[in-house]
Amino acid sequence: MDFVGDEDDETGDYVLSSLGPKKTRLDMTFMEHYKVANAPSQRQDTVSINELWDKYVAALEKDYARKR
Repeated sequence: MDFVGDEDDETGDYVLSSLGPKKTRLDMTFMEHYKVANAPSQRQDTVSINELWDKYVAALEKDYARKR
């Protein structure tokens, strides 16, 4: 993933690994470069990103359960 924005630029990579016949692990790495003076601290950024991904995970799990 490559993103160029007004406030920041981001790059991201992901790797899918098989954990068996019915399990897959997703590992993601993101690098972010802020261009603004009032950028969040690394801690604030981590908390915000984790909250966002918690919502994504819940939605994906709900979608998966509904299709089963």
